[in-house]
Amino acid sequence: MDLPKYTGTIHPEEWVKQVQIYCHLKGIENEEKIIKISKLMIDSTIIIPNVDKINSFDELVKALKLHSTFILYKNSCKRNLQLIKYIPEKEDVATFLANFRSLCNWVEISDHKEIITMLINSYSDHFFKGEFIKRVEGINSVDEIFKIFSEVVFDELKIIKFESSIALKHVATGKYLSSCNINYQIGSKQQVVFSGEKLPDGNALWYAKYSNPTDDDFTRGFNRHYKHCTYDDSFYLIHKATGNELCISTSSYKSPTTGHLAVSCTRGGDSLNWINTNITNNNVPYVKAKDVIALKYSDYIFRSHDFTFTIGNKTFQEVVGHEERIGGNDEWQIEIV
Repeated sequence: MDLPKYTGTIHPEEWVKQVQIYCHLKGIENEEKIIKISKLMIDSTIIIPNVDKINSFDELVKALKLHSTFILYKNSCKRNLQLIKYIPEKEDVATFLANFRSLCNWVEISDHKEIITMLINSYSDHFFKGEFIKRVEGINSVDEIFKIFSEVVFDELKIIKFESSIALKHVATGKYLSSCNINYQIGSKQQVVFSGEKLPDGNALWYAKYSNPTDDDFTRGFNRHYKHCTYDDSFYLIHKATGNELCISTSSYKSPTTGHLAVSCTRGGDSLNWINTNITNNNVPYVKAKDVIALKYSDYIFRSHDFTFTIGNKTFQEVVGHEERIGGNDEWQIEIV
């Protein structure tokens, strides 16, 4: 560690602390001597009136703050605060908040409303802005505001996003909604849909593609931009490995074993809806990982059960469509994969 020079590019209090640390490491403990060393390390272009009469660290810091370089330093830090952006792909939230807090300290900003405004402007995520504003209402503790920021950022990671990989675990049997390049031998003869393994494999990967046919162009573009799935959205559920879309046959095609409506994957599938089956928390707008949901097409619900069927030498757990009340066999838990 080198003895730091004061050039007006660091907060005076932080600089004094660094000088004290340096002197402590060198075995210099006498305060008068450390103050003398500090004054000698002020850049020659920074003229401090009556510097020889300064006899304490408080006096030294106060004198440096009165110099024009400190105003320039604070303005620079404030500009950095106004421009700072949280980019999850580039840094973690702890690092971002540590840097943000340091800038606030150096600029000497403690007003909680100003800090909230700058944090709102630091992250362009649509979910974050709405949720953060809601949660910090009435909060005036800066520490609590930073805590809420990190919590909202973490919650955003759990939201299901359009065109991101997901898996759907059938709650009753623990098996994942799946499809593969095998077709039904009777009925629609389209790509088979089944509940597969108890761990998500390549056959169990899906993604939701936005499809709200009643939206105008502005709203449709707005939702595509933010990419967060809500319980008000319509969407296509696309099988990642084959590119085909989940659908229910509403014609004469029946499921192989129980004779319910057949479920398959095909080009030009059905526009679906999420249904939140959690009756104690069914007012949440966003679809999140670990949510237990039902999948709906028009008046039809997707169901799985213990009934199986075979194609060749392969056995599959049946997935069907029905118009009955939603029950335990209709529940699926969403996972981000």
